[in-house]
Formats: sequence, structure tokens, C-alpha cells
Amino acid sequence: MLHMVRDDKDPWEALRERMSRWPVRTPKTKSIQQLLRLLYTAEEARLLHVFAQPYADAKTAEEIAAATKYAVDSTRRQLDDLAQRGLLMKTHSRTGLVRYHLMPLLPGLFEAYFAGEIPPENREEVKKLMKGAYDEGLGMEVGPSDYPWSRVLPIEKTISVNRQVEAAPAILPFEKVSEFIRSSWKVALIRCACRVKTPCTHPVETCLCFDNMAVYMIERGAGKEVTVEQALTLLDQFEKAGLMHTTTNAQTKPQFICNCCACSCNLRGGLVRLHNPRAFAKSNFVIQRDDAACTTCGKCVEICPFGANQRHGAHDKEPARIITFAERCVGCGLCAYHCSKKAIRLVKTRDETPEPTPVEAWQKVEAQRVH
Repeated sequence: MLHMVRDDKDPWEALRERMSRWPVRTPKTKSIQQLLRLLYTAEEARLLHVFAQPYADAKTAEEIAAATKYAVDSTRRQLDDLAQRGLLMKTHSRTGLVRYHLMPLLPGLFEAYFAGEIPPENREEVKKLMKGAYDEGLGMEVGPSDYPWSRVLPIEKTISVNRQVEAAPAILPFEKVSEFIRSSWKVALIRCACRVKTPCTHPVETCLCFDNMAVYMIERGAGKEVTVEQALTLLDQFEKAGLMHTTTNAQTKPQFICNCCACSCNLRGGLVRLHNPRAFAKSNFVIQRDDAACTTCGKCVEICPFGANQRHGAHDKEPARIITFAERCVGCGLCAYHCSKKAIRLVKTRDETPEPTPVEAWQKVEAQRVH
């Protein structure tokens, strides 16, 4: 089906409207309008009008050429160029059929574009416009729904079961980062788009993507294929660097594992800077501290990006200790991982179960959207 628009309509605005047909909208702001004009030519924007919506409306080069009345070869070259630049997703079926997918600004285009090689002449302007877009409304789209689209994955080696609470005693597969990685057929390591946009002291090559997205990133040269064992080793390095694992809020088929910092991350920023409680879903775990083993070294205070751990100084007959605000704990496990005295562990206290698949998760994000 042809999804073209009137010739007299602004092609970039028509493209934005299509990108916004997704649970995480692409707001009509000055920065986003300028960004689309910078990234796409008018001809490219018009070409993408054939897509009705992001991801779901995949098309072959032949289908797009037929809809636009362009030659197949020139259409394919233009589509491949957009895909190479991170402005259009390209996938391969098991039978070798190549399809193209329109991406929303977030998550999708932002990660793909910033993980690749940004043209030097555009680099600073694109960063400036993305920051403007985040501040003008895109940031609140990080958490637009009562069903968050991303979820904290606890550091697996720090978790245990507390049988005194009313929660299932088992640690389920979707609560284990290793199970998420082992269930994928392709894994790629890519640059963190957030830290490319807003540099900090943390390592940049820290995000993992899976399956079709991994193939797309590797094919573009924006990702490096890694084995399951290599990915698990990398996760250990990221945990040592103080990075928090987040993933798609679904039980199976992870689309990504981001390893987030408080300084640059859009997801963490949704809670820390924008104070949006829907920025991401907490894990089913909270920290439990053994005060007798704790030496009040303060490492857990320093490592927690949400201020869940705080010093309580000695006074009168009360000794110095570290206290925890459970409502601030997201269950990431960083403080437990970095406690040299093993005085902290993560215990399961909830039984919140994500949707079975990413498709169902995104449908629930839309169904429970609040703004």
C-alpha cells in the first residue's frame, strides 16, 4: 500500500508524524524539526513516506520502488545509504530476503545513528539538537507509560532468594542477565549512544544488541560481533566500572542490554534528572545489608546513582552506620557487587512479571500510555 503525502506538505514534518506512530512518540519540537532536516534530504524524507509506521511496516526495495515509481536499483542504493548512516533499519530473513524498516527517534534512530560514524561536519550540531530534543519533550517519552518499556536487570552474581517474603522462591530466567544473552542467536557490542552524545569518564563501547539489530549494526561496521562468553566477560567489566544493566521489559528475545551510567544515560536521566517514576521498571530485588559485617566504608554510597544508600553518623550512643532508602533502590546490585566485605546482597521481594515478548511489551506500553 502506498503511504505518500501531498507534494505541498513539508516532507520532514510528514516523516516526523510517521516516526511518531510508535509508543515512544517523536514530539513536534523545534529541535526535532531541525534535526530531521539535518539528517535527511527532502528527497530522502519523501521516500520514507511509503512507511505507515516504525518497525511493523517492513518493505523490500522492490515494494518501495513500485510505490514510488523509481527504478529498483537506484531505490536500493538510496535505502542502503540511509541504512549505512543509521537512518533506516535493514534486516535479513532466514531465507535471505532483505527488508527495510522505518525507526522511531527513540529507541531506534538515536542508538543506530550515534553508534555509527557521525560525519564530522554534523557531529556537534547533531549532539546539540539531540540535547535540545531531550529537554523539549523527548526526555519524558523515555517513560510515557505505566508499563515502562525498559527494565533493570540485576547483577546476577549478587542475587539470592529471601524465603521470608511473599515472593516466588525461584529466580526466573528473565531475571538472569546470562539467560538473556544465551537465548540470542547473534550478539554485537556497540557504542553507547548516550555517552557519544554526552561524553563522561565511563567507557563508551558498552551496549549489547541482539539478533536482527546485531546483524544490522555489524553489517554497517557500527557493531562488533561477540560470542556469548565474550559478552558475559564484558558484563563483568561493565559491572566493575559501575554501570547498571537495563533491557527490554519482556521475558524473552531481548532487543538490547544497555549498561548505563548516571552522568549521560537517557534512561537513568529520566528518573534522576526528570524525576519520572515511569522511566524504567525496577527489578524484583532490593538490597539487604548485614550491619554486623558492614565497615561503613561508604563504597555503596558512592556507587549508587539514586542515593539509596546514605551515611548516618555516630551520635550519643548510636554507632555510625549506612542506612538504605528502599523506595530509592532499583535493584541493580551495584552496591552489593562493589561491597568488599560482602555485607550487602540482593533479595527477591516482588513477583512482577514482564510481558512474554517484546511485541506484547510494546503493545502494553501503548495501552497504558499516560501522556
